[in-house]
Amino acid sequence: MINQTFNSRRLRKALSLSTLTTLCAALHMSTCTNLAVAAVQKPEDKSTKAELNKRSEQKTSDKRKEIVSEAVSTLRETQDALKLLDDGKTKEALAAVERATGKLEILLARDPKVSLVPIDVRVMTSDIYGSIDAIKIAKKEAEKALREGRVQEARSLLMGLTSETVISTTNIPLATYPAALKKAAKLIDENKAGEARKILQTALDTLVVTDVVVPLPVVSATINLEKAEELAKKKSRSEQENKELTKRVTDADTEIKYAQELGYGQKADFDSFHKQIEEIKAKTAGGKSGTNLFDQIKTYIESMTKSSQHKGNSSK
Repeated sequence: MINQTFNSRRLRKALSLSTLTTLCAALHMSTCTNLAVAAVQKPEDKSTKAELNKRSEQKTSDKRKEIVSEAVSTLRETQDALKLLDDGKTKEALAAVERATGKLEILLARDPKVSLVPIDVRVMTSDIYGSIDAIKIAKKEAEKALREGRVQEARSLLMGLTSETVISTTNIPLATYPAALKKAAKLIDENKAGEARKILQTALDTLVVTDVVVPLPVVSATINLEKAEELAKKKSRSEQENKELTKRVTDADTEIKYAQELGYGQKADFDSFHKQIEEIKAKTAGGKSGTNLFDQIKTYIESMTKSSQHKGNSSK
């Protein structure tokens, strides 16, 4: 069923190289090579791409700096305690749990209001290289598959329609984790190693994962608008600078059209953004300059980024 879909002419145009690579790898299919080659690739300015990568890396680096060493030690001690319980070393297991509890008490003393303490950061980037029309076709194919009850086929199509970096942070929840450690320590002391093990395992299974989504088309649009704003402020621009300004504004508009098709934002923000783009073009045409021309459009960008975030947290 999926193989037939891959070989449809419309889908060959719709799916990006990254989408096909992901699906083929997951399904161990060797017949997808020609389809991947046929994918339409999205043009991208090299300087914008470089700046985009730089900002994603910086955001990841900032998140990594939030990792708390005491929390990492707490997790390691909990894992060690579990292994020691498996080996029948209850005395050593109790000592490990007590050390873990002590680490958390230090954290709570430092900031009693903190609820989540980061212990790990992981990053996943996925992008799509098809045209806007190709994305629309893929969405229609997915809708058709859903109408016909081919849910998994639709899911395979939709999972490739992403252009984002997701920074996932694993956290210890201080509302429940310290209490679990204390309960486990009590059970070990009462020679109830099996029950203590269940408590510790449950604690490890309920670590909280929070995601920060960086929608790549929105960030690319931001970079283009920043460059355009610098040029728009210049009172005497060269012909080359005028062309560059027009290109930057147009590229930003195109990126947001990608964001719109991929669902990174709300309709009201997209409509307002495109309208504002036309106003900026009019106010900068013919070498005209001005300040504060981009103030309003930045609010739409912020709203798109906010609405692109995953709803709620997940337990690991």
